[in-house]
Amino acid sequence: MPVSRVAPPESSQTRLTTALAAFSKIRADLTRWMNFSPATSGRERRLHPHAVYSVRLIRFLQGKPLSATLKRVGWMYFLRDSGSGLMCGEVSIVSGRHKNARLSQGPFVKAAFQSIEKSIRDPRIGRRHYELRSLRLESIHLYCLWLKVDEGAEYFVPVTSNGAVLKKGIWISRREFTNALRLEGERVQAAREHMLRLLKARQA
Repeated sequence: MPVSRVAPPESSQTRLTTALAAFSKIRADLTRWMNFSPATSGRERRLHPHAVYSVRLIRFLQGKPLSATLKRVGWMYFLRDSGSGLMCGEVSIVSGRHKNARLSQGPFVKAAFQSIEKSIRDPRIGRRHYELRSLRLESIHLYCLWLKVDEGAEYFVPVTSNGAVLKKGIWISRREFTNALRLEGERVQAAREHMLRLLKARQA
């Protein structure tokens, strides 16, 4: 399964290294805080680094193509310590610059990591080159993997989804994802508009 690696920018990796150094100092005093032991060398195993994207949902629902509404919002890294500790590090992109770094653990981190490990071994990837990305839309509670495979194939694999259309763990093509995202976005938008009407009616 050859991976077409897109190296994270140096500024992103620097932000992550700084965050890990700060975490290491806090972790020394709060031993029960998180199940992760930073390496003294500062060289934790950084696995599956990839770019994270979002969608300008309003523009998308107004009819813009998916490609015109995508925005890179950060870089994500999975970190392994010398034991069984697993952590996710994410460095956000704000106004084109790599800014804040966030470190986290928990069920989502485990689920996302396991989904990546499973997906890259899937027969649909096989021995073809691929590029790993992920896509997150907090407004509709969606996080999914985005696999760009050679020969132009693309797959989206939801990791978390509360939607009626996008199903967790189901592989779908770009076209299927675009159609499903439009339906899901319209459903959420309609629900919000209905809630606003109810609030206005109560205040009247």
